[in-house]
Amino acid sequence: MGFIDGGYLGTPPAVVTTPEGGIAVRYINKTGAASIKGTLVAVSTAVSMAVANQSSEFDTIGAIYENGIADGSPVLVVVSGIAQVLLKDATASTMGNLLIAADTDGRANATTAAPSSGLPSVDTHFKECGHMMQTVVGGTNVLAYASIHFN
Repeated sequence: MGFIDGGYLGTPPAVVTTPEGGIAVRYINKTGAASIKGTLVAVSTAVSMAVANQSSEFDTIGAIYENGIADGSPVLVVVSGIAQVLLKDATASTMGNLLIAADTDGRANATTAAPSSGLPSVDTHFKECGHMMQTVVGGTNVLAYASIHFN
């Protein structure tokens, strides 16, 4: 285990394949609280090798894989493949819809249908984090499976 500029380098394995089919990388949790599975995260601008809740809708790099990991501790983040994402409260998910970063920090929006031809708007394209693999009813703190990628 090693640190550079206060950031975590990793304890093997630093990269794992999750049982769901995601590729997860170990980062430092700097979300300001214990980790919440499915939270969309961005690179921390304060701590090396760390992640914080996505806040600009354009900077998502992954979804937290583990619940309850203390702030400042190593946490797995799914950066590709299948992951559960935390939906914005009161929004549903439909299979095949685009997964985009929501206007609520750390949350996903799965209400936009994939275009039948052409590209989505520029803003939607650069907020896109993948495609929904599961239909779920909206509620509070709802997780849904997605195949994630980033534009």
